[in-house]
Formats: sequence, C-alpha cells, structure tokens
Amino acid sequence: MVKRENLLIIAGVFWLIAGVNVAAIGVQTLLGVARDHWLLMFGFMAVVFVGFAFMFRRVARKHATRILAHPADRVSVLHTFDAKGYLIIAIMMGGGIALRAFNLVPATFIGSFYPGLGTALALTGIGLLVSRFCGCVPGGRAHRSSC
Repeated sequence: MVKRENLLIIAGVFWLIAGVNVAAIGVQTLLGVARDHWLLMFGFMAVVFVGFAFMFRRVARKHATRILAHPADRVSVLHTFDAKGYLIIAIMMGGGIALRAFNLVPATFIGSFYPGLGTALALTGIGLLVSRFCGCVPGGRAHRSSC
C-alpha cells in the first residue's frame, strides 16, 4: 500500500520509461534509414508528436484526477491504472511488438512514428511527476492549497 499521491510517481515513471524506450527504438530505426527520407520523416514525426501530446495531456489529466479522487489515503499500486488503462497498455505494447516482429510496417514508419510517440509519452510522464511534486493536475487545477 502506498500513499494515493505516490501513484502519480509510479504512473509518471512508467510513462517516462515507456516513452524513452519507444523513442530509442524509433531513433535506432531512423539511423538505419536512407537520409534522403529524413526530411519527410521529421515532418511526420512532428505531426505524430503534436497529436499524441494533446491526446496524452487529456489522458494524464483524467488519470491524475482519478488517482487523487480515490477515497482511501493508502492504496494498492495496482490502482495506478484503471482496467481500461491496463487494457490500452497491453494493446499498444502488443501491437507495437507485433508491428516490428512481423515487419508489418516499413522502417521509415517506425523511424518517424516511434520518436514522436515516445517523446509525447515521456513528456506526459514528466508532467505526471511534476504534478505530484508541485500539486497540480496536468493541464488542470491545483490539488494542494500551496499552489
């Protein structure tokens, strides 16, 4: 059992580690792709980042609000994510592994999609960590009177 607010640390670290790993896979793939594709890939990477950053900001806000609204002060670490969150994690991880393992998409896609997605994931993780220590829900209101 951990303090309810510390679930934000667990979630933040999870998102940060996942993001760094996804981005690293993408950068490794990007470095193996012919440089004549890089300009288009960086453009796509930026679009992916912006799209996921906005989506993850909303998800993180809902996530933090759900955690902080939990009625108990101390909760199981399994309450870090709700059932829908665990399902989404499993689908995204399984889908990403399958895409690469079965070569379902070209390297140019992995090299441009993964860094954008990974960066958005990592920054969301940092946002959750900051929210724990500054007392603010990501993109929302303060949950401590000291803010």
